[in-house]
Amino acid sequence: MRPRSHLALLAFAWGALARRPGRTVALLGAVAMVVTLLAAVLFATSALRGEAERGRQTQPDVVVQRLTGGRPGLIDPSTLSFLQALPGVRRATARVWGYVFLTSLKANVTVMGRAPDAVDLNAVRGVLRSGRDARPGERGAALIGKALADLLHVRDGDVISLPSPREDAPALTLVGVFDSPVALYTSDVIMLSVEDARTILDIPADRATDVAIELGNPEEAAVVTRAILEEEPDLRVLDKRILARTYRLTYGRRAGIVIAAALPALLAMLILAWDRVSGLGPAERREIAVQKAVGWSTADVLYAKFYESVLVGVLAFGAGVALAYAWVFLLGAPLLHEVLSGWSVLYPETALTPAIDPADLLGVAAMVLLPFFAVAIFPAWRAAIVDPLQAMRS
Repeated sequence: MRPRSHLALLAFAWGALARRPGRTVALLGAVAMVVTLLAAVLFATSALRGEAERGRQTQPDVVVQRLTGGRPGLIDPSTLSFLQALPGVRRATARVWGYVFLTSLKANVTVMGRAPDAVDLNAVRGVLRSGRDARPGERGAALIGKALADLLHVRDGDVISLPSPREDAPALTLVGVFDSPVALYTSDVIMLSVEDARTILDIPADRATDVAIELGNPEEAAVVTRAILEEEPDLRVLDKRILARTYRLTYGRRAGIVIAAALPALLAMLILAWDRVSGLGPAERREIAVQKAVGWSTADVLYAKFYESVLVGVLAFGAGVALAYAWVFLLGAPLLHEVLSGWSVLYPETALTPAIDPADLLGVAAMVLLPFFAVAIFPAWRAAIVDPLQAMRS
């Protein structure tokens, strides 16, 4: 068949869709609904994985915690002096941080104590949006993430007080607001001096939350982990690479559960498509019979029906992807964000950074469009092989 004939059949298919608007709209809506759901799950999963990876890159290579009663407890940094002496360890730093519940948000915020030598925001890949950075060891000064500042309706220069079990907990002056490509930091982090963090969190001066280890070669994390556990078996060692694998498995499993739950919708779409396409009415059967009578071959009829399916599929796929993009990246994936992240997520309204894998779109297209094309061709073939005179009489 010449290219000109294909263009003519494509134009004929477009006209056929326009002549049957009810059937066309029903098919478009069914296919677009399924594409929207599947694409939204994949978009949100990719965005959450990207957010987790950006957060992981700011983490130390290895984190050491002390387990007390099977749960993380406070650690004595002086008992871990052997960490700095291990081969491959560049630096071991005791960290003071913890969670404080704010009744106004009905959620926890993370209080991070900054070591005296922390003179910038490199630890969180942050940049100042307003105000100034706190000076090393400056008491009563705090920096706050931009998203959290917006939620609390505060800005640099304001004074805030955090709940604390100690009566001598200081009031904090917000000296600056920082932003970061890692939304986890801007959504719930308040940074202040180590001394202020100890007071607010009620952590003794000879204890720390954990110990962060920076390695000369991150690939040696497994060797360092094994050496630590051989020396202190009751410690828990967190490898940054293991965290990355955990994030991938967690989000992948949750996305799989959501997609599995969406399979009935895909099946319903195929049933609707089969009903709408296989149930060729008398007008459509007469149309095919006339086409055969005037010289159309069976291949011409099948091409015309195939182009109808292609037009419906492409339009529905485009509309579904656009709706999924708006749902995830413009609206923040309501409901879906909570399902994939976990219901304890602090601030669901945190914007997701677009991260789209073309392979995901190809997978959605193959999952939805190929079955749709298949159920559309078979009924047309059955009608095309019938003798034109017999079809017109019936």
